[in-house]
Amino acid sequence: MVTAAWFRNKEMMKVWLYSHNMCLWAVTEQEIDADKKYDAFISYSYKDEKFVNETLVPGLESGDPKYRVCLHYRDWIPGEYIQEQILTSVKASRRTIVVLSKNFIESVWGQLEFKAAHSQALKDKTNRIIVVVYGDVPPSEELEGELKLYVSTNTYLKWGDPKFWERLRYAMPHAKYQRPRKKSQVDKLELVKPAHESATKTLDD
Repeated sequence: MVTAAWFRNKEMMKVWLYSHNMCLWAVTEQEIDADKKYDAFISYSYKDEKFVNETLVPGLESGDPKYRVCLHYRDWIPGEYIQEQILTSVKASRRTIVVLSKNFIESVWGQLEFKAAHSQALKDKTNRIIVVVYGDVPPSEELEGELKLYVSTNTYLKWGDPKFWERLRYAMPHAKYQRPRKKSQVDKLELVKPAHESATKTLDD
């Protein structure tokens, strides 16, 4: 009975455990992304920049844990080809957060960014895309191409959900968890300090 309940509600239980700093070892991020510069690249329409800049980014960069976010206006190099900067941003980020709105769907650049993120996820065989539905959007049947396929076969977050931030943080990269050392372990480490450190400490005193 308990096993059946776990499998039925596994995702929500993991979200709850992570948000309460429990069993972090079970949701630790793979070390494969250790060389990536950003935790997330945010893909959005410039018409939604108020929501992104005033709500989404502060929530990610000022929360706990703090995430490093890649943004068009802040991190792109002026004068470089947009297509190349999209690819660079996606490759340098552990996640791509897509702010899916009517404005995004109508944006040519938004579509290119999603395709780049989807392609990278398929290449790495890792789900790197986090879709955040912002406002009213058409049903998945009315979307086109890769975006339609992704939204119809994957779960997504919706702005306004009471558990939005918990779910978003769970979908983001997880810091490598290390169990706190017991006092006895710390004492043992103190006993095996290199001799020159002890000598230096004595001289300083």
